[in-house]
Amino acid sequence: MQVILDFVVIFLIYFFLQILLYRSFKINLNKFSIVLFIVAISLFVGFYSSSMDFLMNLININLVVICFWFLMPGIINHGPATEIIHLISDRKINNKKKLKKSFLKSRVGKAVEKRLKINISSNLIKFYKRGFVVTKNAEKMLIFLDVIKRFYRLKSDAY
Repeated sequence: MQVILDFVVIFLIYFFLQILLYRSFKINLNKFSIVLFIVAISLFVGFYSSSMDFLMNLININLVVICFWFLMPGIINHGPATEIIHLISDRKINNKKKLKKSFLKSRVGKAVEKRLKINISSNLIKFYKRGFVVTKNAEKMLIFLDVIKRFYRLKSDAY
């Protein structure tokens, strides 16, 4: 019971520390170097420790840090899907045209525009009068990603 209680306390401390540091000082604890540093310190301390409870707490700390490393980017970075859900729920938009107009004015819509400009400047997409055309390098990249998708049998949840 004590290990479960310790795990909950460690989780809550790390969670609130993560939010406090990110919101107040824009310090992200989810950088790979910081996660590796925390795990390395806990392995070093655990190697010289003789207490079994202390080792269990170190394992819990490492699990919490690694779980947050996987989960926090989805919470911090708003993607197009979460922005659409936000627009529908908060602004009560139920019309497709209004939703499209609001989405393009939002920060995610602006991020899509920036990404499009980056793709055009890196010669992955070319813009002609008739519209966008994918270049040969981009086609090769898409073929490579398609091979990975087929190899691992990945399916999008979008359809």
